[in-house]
Parts: sequence; C-alpha cells; structure tokens
Amino acid sequence: MTFTAKLHSGNLVQATYPVLVAPIFEEEPLSQPLRELDKAWRGAVSKAYKSEVLSKEGEVYVMPSPLGKGIEHLAFVGMGKSSDCDTDAVRRAAGSAAGFLRKRNFSHIVFLVEPFVPRHESLETAAMALIEGARLASYSFDRFKSEKDPHVLTSADLHLPKGANVKELVPALDRTLTLTTSTLLTRDWANTPSNNATPTDLAQLAKDIAREAGLGVRVLDEKECEKTGMGAFLGVARGSRQPAKFIVLDYKPRKYSKTICMVGKALTFDSGGISIKPALDMHVMKGDMGGGIAVIATMRALGILQPERVRVIGVVPACENMPGGNAMKPGDIVHTQSGLSIEVQNTDAEGRLVVADGLEYGRREYQPDAIIDVATLTGACIIALGERVAGFWTDYEELAFPMLRASQVTGERVWRMPLVKDYDEFLKSDVADTKNIGKKEGGAIFGALFLKKFVGDTPWLHLDIAGPFWSNETQPYIPRGATGYGPRLLYHFITDWLESS
Repeated sequence: MTFTAKLHSGNLVQATYPVLVAPIFEEEPLSQPLRELDKAWRGAVSKAYKSEVLSKEGEVYVMPSPLGKGIEHLAFVGMGKSSDCDTDAVRRAAGSAAGFLRKRNFSHIVFLVEPFVPRHESLETAAMALIEGARLASYSFDRFKSEKDPHVLTSADLHLPKGANVKELVPALDRTLTLTTSTLLTRDWANTPSNNATPTDLAQLAKDIAREAGLGVRVLDEKECEKTGMGAFLGVARGSRQPAKFIVLDYKPRKYSKTICMVGKALTFDSGGISIKPALDMHVMKGDMGGGIAVIATMRALGILQPERVRVIGVVPACENMPGGNAMKPGDIVHTQSGLSIEVQNTDAEGRLVVADGLEYGRREYQPDAIIDVATLTGACIIALGERVAGFWTDYEELAFPMLRASQVTGERVWRMPLVKDYDEFLKSDVADTKNIGKKEGGAIFGALFLKKFVGDTPWLHLDIAGPFWSNETQPYIPRGATGYGPRLLYHFITDWLESS
C-alpha cells in the first residue's frame, strides 16, 4: 500500500484539509492553535469541546466545519491527563484517530502537531510518533481474502507551528517512513502461512531486498551448511521436505569503524518436531520466523537510510521444524559449527539450535565488535513478562543501555533479565558437551545461557521476542496477529550503540 506524509506550516485558519486531528487532555483548556480556529469558526470548537468531547484516552469525536470550506472536519482524540503523556501515548493517540477515521472513509488526515508534544520532548519526536501511529494503525492483512479492506489510509500529514523549520524535519520523516515500511514488511511475512513463506521464499525475499537496498547477499544451501559443520541447524531441518536456507545480508558502507552482527531465528513453521506442540493455536507458529524477518527488514532499512561508520551483518538461518520420518529425535546428539556436541532432550527447544550455528558463523566469518540475536525463543519469557514485553540478556553495559534507550524511543518494550551463571550446571549432559534444555523453572534463562556458549568473548545480547511478536487483541496501532516488532527497535539500537561506543 502506498503511503505518503507531508509537512505543512503557516496559518491554520487558512489551511485546506479534509480532517484535522487535535488532542484533548483532561481538564485542560483548548490549545492556542485551536483557540485561533475557534475564533474563525465563531465559537463552534469550544462549544463542541464543552458539550460533546470526552478526553478519555483513545476516544475520538469528529465535528464538521460550520464554514463548509478550508478545514472540512475537526477530529478530537482523547489523551487522558497531560501529566501522563509520553511519546508512546502520542503514538497510541495517532493510531486511535487513524483507525477511527479510516473506518469512516477518510483516506487523508492531518495532525495538528504542537498540542501533541509531551513535556520535555521535542517537536520532532512528537511529529514522528504521530506518523508512526497513523501508518502502523492503517495496516490490514487481506492478501488471501477475496474481499479486500475498502478502508485505506493513504496519507497522514503534519501541520507544524508557524515559523517551524520544515526542512530540518525531512530526514526524520524519511527515516520514519522507511522504518514503518520495514515494520509492515515484518507483519506481512509473519502473518503469511508457511505454505507461502518457506525458507526458499524467505531467501528470495532477502535477494530482492538486497537489490532494493544495495546490500550484499549470500544464501547457503544444505550442502554448503553441511560443509561448514552446521549440524544443529541441519538437525532441526531434517524432518521437513522444505530445504533449509542459511541467509546472510551485508550492509557495508565505504568507511566503517565498527561491525555488528544480527542473528535472527527463522523457523518458517514450528510444529515442535517429534516433541510435538499441542494443536491449540499451533497455527501461530507460522510466525516463529519473527526474529529472522525482523533482521531482514532491519537490514532493508539500513541499506536505504545508510548510517555511517557501521557495518551490519544479518544472519538468518531459515528452516522448518517438522516430525517427518527423518526428523531429529529426543536423545539424538548433534554437533554445531563450533564443534560443541549437544544432546537434544526436547526437539521443541529447536530455536536455540538454529541460532547457535548462526552465532558461531557470524562470529567466525566477520569477527564483529558485537553480536545480537533476535528470536521467538521461549514460552517461558511470555510467562515471565507477558505478551507485550521482550526480555533481553547481556553481560555488557555498552549493549544494555542502547537497547533500553531504543525501547524508550520506539515504544517497543524490553526488560533486562539475569544471566544466572550457576544455572549453567543444569545444562550439563551425561552423554554430550551440553544439552538443549535445563529445568522447567527459569526456562528463558536457560535459553540465554545455552546461546552464550557460542559467542566466545564477543560482546553479545540475546533478545527473546516470543511475547510481543504476536498480539491476540487489537491495540491502538498494533493489529491482531503479527505486530511487526523489531525493525524500529533494532535500527535505533544499532545507531545508538554506534554513537555511544
């Protein structure tokens, strides 16, 4: 879907818009721009505000212009208490307004930016949050429906205060549009059923994105993976008729001082293998490639936006985990590229096997200054943090702080989790170097401790997105189904890490 956003400034009363969106806060007077509009509209704005408008967060009220020209409609969106307003509240308000208005056949909306700006935040921050909220709320996945959604939001513009430097905001707007496109790409692929999103399909997507964004690309087939010793990755893939693909994307500017590697788990379908999952909600496992597609979409954004001084490698091991006749069995022993042997006690703890070979490959081939893996790894992380927060593990403050700051910027929530060193004894195997599960309690920690074995001394961060990659309910700018979690967070993490390192 084509989506555009433009920047406007000047006299609001003289503007010509189909609908202008403005915030309303509890027990707050009309903002100065709305008072000017109220005067031109002969008191109609203040009258509607007093008699009709509710300020409860997310509520939307639309009034027509009494003049029949210029601004045709004014839409109020409730923001709750101004003291509670932050950047994500602005994003949510934009999502609520956009969702409400597009269902009423508005395809073009304009935000009155100045009253949305939270205390201690910049005009730019609020403006970009409005675009993010509106665009992400405009998403619908109807690829396989014969009747398409007729309600489409094609543009969201920003009306800036008089005297605002419009040119200064252009780079931020371009960045926001690029990152939201990557977010929607992530949603599309995580929502796509596995018969239309195989490892081969994902590899082709990576090649297409490499051409679009000017990235280097390499796809290893199963024979090449076998030559490099990826026994854990290939062990997971063995039960499927779909061939595994090991995808590598490379953003390499002419001059760079740092290299970071991202490894994304891409199980295009996870049945659990021989340790098969319950049937209830197994269809959601078409999205078990959430980490992998987030990495691919982030690489796209990097290639288009071209940040300086940093080389980024995206490693995406892609396969299916199926209970076929050749499938890996509980008790089997597999060998990783590192040479470490693993006793597979549960074939549904497969993601860490796939990521392990990805980590070893990225570390060995590129000697990065840092490495991060992104995976829908454990249900245990959902039990610990719920469905809307990702957990991350690291021993390195130079990675932890950029991740926390990126979360604050994007509204994609994270929480730092502990790497409990003495828990490592529960990963010891009687017959191999290690095993792929520990105790039931603290399962997400065991996943992180297992992966830590494959990064050596390289600074490393593990991000478990099992919860927030999927939503079972509609939120203001997040739909039911795949949320698109990751690309905005990862992009800001990388650029912040670069600036602070």
